[in-house]
Amino acid sequence: MMEFWHCHKPHDHDQQDPESLASKGYGANHAISAQSGIGFVDLTSFLFSESDCKGVKYSSSTVDAGFDLSSLALDDDETKKFLHVFCQKCQTEVGLYNILASSVTLFKWQITCQTIKPSPRPSSSECLAATLLATISRSGSSKSIITPHILGPEIAEADETKTNLFLWVLNPNVVYASSSATGSKTAMKILYRQIPVDEGEKLTTSMISDVQEISLPASAIKAAEDCLASSSHLLPAQERKFKAFDVGLLGRWEATS
Repeated sequence: MMEFWHCHKPHDHDQQDPESLASKGYGANHAISAQSGIGFVDLTSFLFSESDCKGVKYSSSTVDAGFDLSSLALDDDETKKFLHVFCQKCQTEVGLYNILASSVTLFKWQITCQTIKPSPRPSSSECLAATLLATISRSGSSKSIITPHILGPEIAEADETKTNLFLWVLNPNVVYASSSATGSKTAMKILYRQIPVDEGEKLTTSMISDVQEISLPASAIKAAEDCLASSSHLLPAQERKFKAFDVGLLGRWEATS
């Protein structure tokens, strides 16, 4: 970032406006968006232009209220950030429509791709593991708050029942074997627990905090928690708890040879 700023910083400091800043990548409203015929590949998803996505429905609520075009699904509420994207055939939620970027995000674990070489489709938990590894590599932080995607601003109501999943990576590369699986498996050893939403916000917004925020669909977060809980039997009984945390294994995706 320092190299980028010193080499490419704007020289017209007194003539800046939001549009010019966004075009240069400095504006807060700047976002990566796909162009027709060109997509982007992320750790957990694919990013496409709406014109390249066929057989999907856009909705701010359920698949039954979906439309073939995102413009029809948008109402007068300009505060929305995302729309749900559903498969027209099986009616499963396969991604999100980013209103700011005018692009469709398709989750890797919800779609099937035609590839030159057959390869197993990653699960949502394996995609989360890849994101955690990238976060550690990028920021050096092994702690993350996993928050659900929010379509728009929530009503400010005190709800003490709402929680977020707090993950703390102990060992990113654990190789184990068990009678329930064939061959050796690679996983991450993780401390995890549910924390109140307001506590999570304090951890991620603090200037001195080393906690990162990762957003995923609520169903993917639930799947990750179930995966962690079900893996506890693979650990010795004395290693399944650490203070207020539970301990579990989160499987990593492995390419077929």
